[in-house]
Amino acid sequence: MKRLAVLVLAAAAVAGCASTAPPPAAPSPHAPAVPAEFRPACGHPGAQVEVRKVPVTIRHAACDLTGVAVSYRNRGGAGVPATAGGIGNSDGFDLEVHSGSLDVTITVTGPHGNM
Repeated sequence: MKRLAVLVLAAAAVAGCASTAPPPAAPSPHAPAVPAEFRPACGHPGAQVEVRKVPVTIRHAACDLTGVAVSYRNRGGAGVPATAGGIGNSDGFDLEVHSGSLDVTITVTGPHGNM
């Protein structure tokens, strides 16, 4: 009987230590997707991302890229500023931070090295 009481008390103690926090919510099927290469950089100024597919727009509400260095293979890149505006280079790399939303759009235009 004594063993049963100890077992019951041990089970109650373990149950009392269990987390009462709700499980994390599943992402909404309507939430915008953040491409895999951007996910580690979200909210991490100083991080670097090499874009795989353009054009791409990353919603600021889903992923803050402020201060992140973004590049595209053989086309150069730029750091994402905290304010709205555009940055481009002679290799056709363009990064635009949209006014109001601060969404970031990356495009590559024209032939390499001829802009």
